[in-house]
Amino acid sequence: MADDPFALKRPHAQLSWRGEDPVATAADDVYFSAVDGLAESRAVFLAGAGFPERFSKGVTVVGELGFGTGLNFLALWDSFREHAAPGARLHVVSVEGFPLRREDARRALAAFPELADLSAALLSAWPSPHTGPHRRVFEGGRVTLTVFHDEADAALAQMDFAADAWFLDGFAPAKNPDMWTAALFGQIARLSKPGAPAATFTVAGIVRRGLAEAGFAVAKKPGFGRKRERLEAIYDGAPAPRRVTPFPAPAPRTGAVAIIGGGIAAASLVEAFARRGRTADVFAEGGLASGASGAPLGLLTPRLEAGDRPHNRALLAAFDYARSLYDGRPGFDGSGVIRLAGDGAGVDRLKRLAGLLDEGFVWDGDADGLWMARAGAFDPARLVASLAGDAPVRGEAVLRMETGEGGAALIGAGGVRLGVYDTVIVAGGYAAAQLLPGLSLEATAGRVGVFEGAAPSAPAAWGGYAAAHERGVLVGATHVKAEAPEPEAKAEPALRALAEGGPLALELGAMRDSWGGVRAAVKDRLPVAGLLPADGFSDRWAQAAKGGAQPEASELGDGAVLALTGLGARGFAHAPLLAEAIVSALCNEPAPLARDGLEALHPARFLWRDLKRA
Repeated sequence: MADDPFALKRPHAQLSWRGEDPVATAADDVYFSAVDGLAESRAVFLAGAGFPERFSKGVTVVGELGFGTGLNFLALWDSFREHAAPGARLHVVSVEGFPLRREDARRALAAFPELADLSAALLSAWPSPHTGPHRRVFEGGRVTLTVFHDEADAALAQMDFAADAWFLDGFAPAKNPDMWTAALFGQIARLSKPGAPAATFTVAGIVRRGLAEAGFAVAKKPGFGRKRERLEAIYDGAPAPRRVTPFPAPAPRTGAVAIIGGGIAAASLVEAFARRGRTADVFAEGGLASGASGAPLGLLTPRLEAGDRPHNRALLAAFDYARSLYDGRPGFDGSGVIRLAGDGAGVDRLKRLAGLLDEGFVWDGDADGLWMARAGAFDPARLVASLAGDAPVRGEAVLRMETGEGGAALIGAGGVRLGVYDTVIVAGGYAAAQLLPGLSLEATAGRVGVFEGAAPSAPAAWGGYAAAHERGVLVGATHVKAEAPEPEAKAEPALRALAEGGPLALELGAMRDSWGGVRAAVKDRLPVAGLLPADGFSDRWAQAAKGGAQPEASELGDGAVLALTGLGARGFAHAPLLAEAIVSALCNEPAPLARDGLEALHPARFLWRDLKRA
């Protein structure tokens, strides 16, 4: 499936309707009881798994097979609102192989007017059918949903978390036998805390035996409606051992956090920590809206790639998450962007992508481009300020770090110790390169200009980009391999050539203003997010890279320094979800990305590749 470009998105569920009740055509099975779907969810899944009593004072994690219409999630959210303690949080991780279209979900959920406000919130953030995980955050972070669009066994194999409870709500085994496998039950056990219940409507033998063989104590209970019986099961096994991998997630850490760097990466980290009630000290010499995040205008667009590879799934999910996070914030206009083709090969590529991506990407033959409905234009400084809130910023430069058992000490000018932190996240762009020598960050300088002239009717991107600005039309951007942007006088002819010679053939007047900055990238041009490799990585993993023995878990240690960098030209599209991934790990919560997606962006990927090639 990894080489199949059509796996960029999952097929939508094909439905028929019995009145207003949805039926999956392929499985010939209902999504919920015709008697009362909400009452069924509350009786079979919520009560069957011990809710509302099972809500904890911290984070309650619930796994689910079969997201469907989202009814179980909404019922649980409704119960959480009513019964959970102040400060408690809920995180649901669900799997769906055949995602519903938003309008089908809207029609199905209209049957439950008592959930109307929650349904509206879910529908407004309805995830795309792109393969892989999709994270959505509600109630300021009190409720989090992560939906994996994939077949159940493939999705569960990409997860690492410990569930407090499970809702097993796939279609009946007789109608959906491919899902209910021995491997599936083993994955559920691996992802369960000791004592976690699993609730399901079915008492089929394959389910009873599968749960029992995976370590669950299984009991039949009275069913709901016309169903005579249902199952409740309790996980009696041990916690899953720590996974040994060259791409480790950071261990949960509760101490003081420092973020080094300004811009969208730092602001995204601040926002993710704040939703969890945690703060961080931010070290940014020029303030948060600095570096490459200081431009007068930017375009939020996805990285377009046809291949179904882990990094592509991750970065499509990052774009979707950023779009959802920015929606309604000051400084963001999500009215769409046109991606124009520059030549015949570009036309063919964009037409192909229109077929591979979801319905938010449509080929526009009149404009000769790919219309990206969820893309948009934004004011970088206002978005950064919205995410960061009133987080205090320290203006001292961090010149080096001294790591040890207790974390990391930050050292400034003159050897001054700026503080000792349990966790340090280096989130600057190229300005932080001296703190990350192992990543070999590359600098690309660029400049944008604001010109007199008529702007295109919608923001447009090609080899450059153009959009309306309050002072005329903004055109960008030059790209120079340098650590400082070129002078305005030198950049102006290049910007004019980009706009006047491009597919829009813009007519520009005088240049009224310009802005220059420096972006950071690494050699494979993908972002970097995660725990920095510990000293001795190559010695420790040399044998495993050649198929030999892996190191023992006790040899791995728990690092204190992480990186979120190398964002290149799409920091605003990629930083929020990658920050969410880092903060989720530090707070011991389910990841918003698949395991292979995290590995594809991990800082250790370069050392690991070198070992495998040696």
